[in-house]
Amino acid sequence: MSINWVMLTADGKDIVPLQNETIFFREHGVRFELDSSNGGYPGAGNSYTAKSGTLLLTNQRIVFINATPTSYFTTASLPIDKVQDSKLVQPWFSAATFKAVVMPVPGGGMAQPARLTISFTSGKLDGAAPHHLEQLPMYNPPSGPVPTSTYTSSFPPADQGTSGTGLAPTSTASAPLPLPVPHVQPYMVAPAPTATTTTASNTTGTPGYNAPPPPQPLPIPTPSDLPPSYDEIR
Repeated sequence: MSINWVMLTADGKDIVPLQNETIFFREHGVRFELDSSNGGYPGAGNSYTAKSGTLLLTNQRIVFINATPTSYFTTASLPIDKVQDSKLVQPWFSAATFKAVVMPVPGGGMAQPARLTISFTSGKLDGAAPHHLEQLPMYNPPSGPVPTSTYTSSFPPADQGTSGTGLAPTSTASAPLPLPVPHVQPYMVAPAPTATTTTASNTTGTPGYNAPPPPQPLPIPTPSDLPPSYDEIR
């Protein structure tokens, strides 16, 4: 960091750029505080504070110009590679605050690291967006009629039913012709056989129907070895 050595223009409101230096954006009304006392006793380190000023960010450094310059503090130049542990704090009901630790440079006016606090009084950074980006073109609705879809459906329209509450979809295609139904020859079912009553003398039943004969008793087997007759024993 370097204190009070930034080269300014004749009116003292802008910086003289360094070689190959590009200014990205600038913000007015910024509060600046650079403290290297490290919380010690007075005289332990240097502190530079300004309630309002202009902040500039370039590709090489952060520059602050005090709005009310004094012999003690007029400008501050902080090289980008010397700014460490940076963070942006965005409160709910106030503007953003940038905090970081700045390492010293030989002959810069501070002998030890310092805490940097930059408070923005507004909720935005003027010029933060690059100016070379083109604006998006405005949308113009079409002036002619909106073309309709040329899609045609091959499905027949839905049946509305007997209640009349159904809605058939609109389609420009004609319904397909119904397919022919093949002719089926009717067939006859033979009647089921009627139960018959069989007796020893006759058989009744449905005319034209021959009932099976009744079962015959099996013959009694004759034993092969008979006992001797009475006459033979006598």
